[in-house]
Amino acid sequence: MTNKIKKLVIAVAIAIVFNLFVNYGVATFYPGSEYADYCNEFSRAQPIGRNNQDCETIQVGEDLRNSCNKQKGYIDYKYDSNGCATEAYCETCSAEYNDVRKVHDGNVFIALLIIAVIALVAGIMVKVEAVSTGFLFAGVLGLIIASIRYWVHLQNVYRFLMLGIALAVLVWLGYKKVK
Repeated sequence: MTNKIKKLVIAVAIAIVFNLFVNYGVATFYPGSEYADYCNEFSRAQPIGRNNQDCETIQVGEDLRNSCNKQKGYIDYKYDSNGCATEAYCETCSAEYNDVRKVHDGNVFIALLIIAVIALVAGIMVKVEAVSTGFLFAGVLGLIIASIRYWVHLQNVYRFLMLGIALAVLVWLGYKKVK
């Protein structure tokens, strides 16, 4: 195996293991909330043994529907022991979970972004070619992973700005590192 191939293999391995290390570190020391912490897994499932013919139909008022839509919830029902709906209410557990998840994902995004930039800077500063290239790959991969994790929460204008900044940084790195 030639020396260039060995350096490339080491660089790719550094990039992959670095990002696995960082992301498992985040999952270990800053875990996100679980859906089950906010919502009952079976909250939208109909009870077993429900017989529609024996149950009264619950009418959902327009006020409840409108209010529930504003809260980003959905209409759910409380059931009696026979499996008949007894009351309609607005279930907002998914919206609450999504709000908490968005904050968590934002914090993780910022942390991963900072770590990716540190990896890029290390890639510029380290003099050993394989390690330097590995940190550069790690930084680029870290930027991609951070972006993917938070992408769903971003509006298009922020996606555009983030990609523009990333492109500018990568072009600058290209000039700085590869002269």
